[in-house]
Amino acid sequence: MERMGQFNRRRGLRREVLGRLYDSWFELAGEPSILSGDEINGETERKLAYRYLAERGLLRMSPVGDGNFEVSITVQGIDRIEMTGENE
Repeated sequence: MERMGQFNRRRGLRREVLGRLYDSWFELAGEPSILSGDEINGETERKLAYRYLAERGLLRMSPVGDGNFEVSITVQGIDRIEMTGENE
């Protein structure tokens, strides 16, 4: 039973990260978000969520200096949100 709770929390965290990037994509007219390394690498579960989404091709990350990253949802990420309604 506990494992199902972990699965659901992890899926929820990935949906949250992707949903925030989806919203930022439109708010910033397609420009990438600048996130601190602490935001991405701080908590292990969050770090793994970003890594998973990047490896699935749903987001793009690149370091920009000072420990910050440019992070942007990809077209595949946008399609995932819009086809599944996971941002609602």
